[in-house]
Amino acid sequence: NGNFAIETAAAQKEKLEAKIAELTSAIEVSTSKIADLAAAIAQAEDELKNATLIREKEAEDFAAGEQELMTAIDVISRAIGILEKEMAKNPAALAQVDSTNMASLVQALGTVLDAAAFPSSDQKKLIAFVQSKQGDQDEDLELSAPAAATYKTHSGGIVEVLEDMKEKAETELADMRKAEINTKHNYEMLKQSLEDQVAADTKDMNDEKAAKAAAEEA
Repeated sequence: NGNFAIETAAAQKEKLEAKIAELTSAIEVSTSKIADLAAAIAQAEDELKNATLIREKEAEDFAAGEQELMTAIDVISRAIGILEKEMAKNPAALAQVDSTNMASLVQALGTVLDAAAFPSSDQKKLIAFVQSKQGDQDEDLELSAPAAATYKTHSGGIVEVLEDMKEKAETELADMRKAEINTKHNYEMLKQSLEDQVAADTKDMNDEKAAKAAAEEA
């Protein structure tokens, strides 16, 4: 029957066009998802790269700061040992020194350590550290008047001054190490999160590519 054949052909054509439209839509959706996932992957990889560069710089700064403080603590400890021996032999050599007078403090330190044959390279490190800490204290006093009570002028023996500096350096080192542990942990957490995201997005993108390829071949 001619009419039946025409109706059947029309129905098949309509069904085929619907299928084509469905596949075309699926391909467009997959193409869009693939583009979105590729962008998300690129962004995550860029974020991880930047975070890694920052982390490497933080690790370098920590290593340098840790080494500087460890060296300072070692030099101060040895200097204190020498000064205590000198004090036992000649108390007058370690008369009261006003630690707010940097010139007086440095001169007294130099005189006693020279007499005790303390290595000149270590003397330089010690005096540089003393001067830097004195500068930090002066700056803190200028910037924060209410905190002045915690930075009372300290007039005492050189050993007491160095003991105080050693204690502060040890506290600073402990705080620095604690901060480094936290910073490293935070980076590792971020790194893991970004890597997991990239892995998941890559799997989704590969699935979408497979679906798109299947639709194109249908």
